[in-house]
Amino acid sequence: MDRYPLITVLTLSYNSTYIYESIQSVLEQSYPHIEYIIVDDGSGAFCRDEICAYIKEHKGSNLEDYQVIVHPQNLGTVKASNTGLTHSHGAYIFNLAADDVFFDPDVLIKWTQEMIRRNSMIMTGRYAVYDEKMTECKGLGPSDEEVWILESKSPKKIFRKLINANFIYGCCTARSRLLIENYGLYDENYRLIEDYPAALSLSRQGIVIDYWEQPVVKYRQGGVSSPWRFNPDYERDSDKILRREILPYVNLKFYIKLRYYFWKLKRSQDSRFAYEYSQICGEKQNVKVIFLLFRYPIPTLRILKRKLSGKYKTTGR
Repeated sequence: MDRYPLITVLTLSYNSTYIYESIQSVLEQSYPHIEYIIVDDGSGAFCRDEICAYIKEHKGSNLEDYQVIVHPQNLGTVKASNTGLTHSHGAYIFNLAADDVFFDPDVLIKWTQEMIRRNSMIMTGRYAVYDEKMTECKGLGPSDEEVWILESKSPKKIFRKLINANFIYGCCTARSRLLIENYGLYDENYRLIEDYPAALSLSRQGIVIDYWEQPVVKYRQGGVSSPWRFNPDYERDSDKILRREILPYVNLKFYIKLRYYFWKLKRSQDSRFAYEYSQICGEKQNVKVIFLLFRYPIPTLRILKRKLSGKYKTTGR
């Protein structure tokens, strides 16, 4: 294979506030042959002409082609991802959400070389979780236990771990053209969740998901998958994943269902708590915190712990 084949960076946008930061992150990459595809999924105020003008003005000679595709209406993350994939030509495809940035300018050249060296079909790396302003790193993922599972290179172990929760996220996972040609696009039975069903399906089919011990993306906290937000489409996708991708392939179905029920209960409580906590401001703040402590003890204690350690700031909305 060519040492520096054409690669594709795919950015999905939907009412994204920080898209120009993401675009600049791509334009600053040192990799010599990049195709860049932006798919806007029906945003209310997305200006294709302005985006194209910005790319044209700031791009270097290494950006060999770019496309800005606009869906007239919102179709969801899965279909938007597939739109980008069907228009792509790169030997490897890298995702960058419109709110995130690559970890540094050399990520793509190092990542591509690592995939070529290992003859990898799919490779996931580390992600750094940042605050909304991208000034404070709050931690790195995946966890040590998840890394241990990935480094085992055992699809069976990876699938068993994925049953608990997803840890192979689209924001830090690259795919080869060969993988897409052999195993297809994302499953359009889902609307918002593309990475979790794909990881479950590939691991069930015996595909090794390689792991690279390098941070590849700075992930901005928030989004539809955040536990602090409730999105009905996300909840429906989660229910469908349980029914289609997990329960038919496990023995302890009752235990899995019970654990999933408590996960949804916790997520619902967290989203309600987040809304009420966001309203806290003014001189009665301490009284309201005490009220929340009684009503939502676990989420409130988590937030208070972060505040005491200087990692969380209260903002009224």
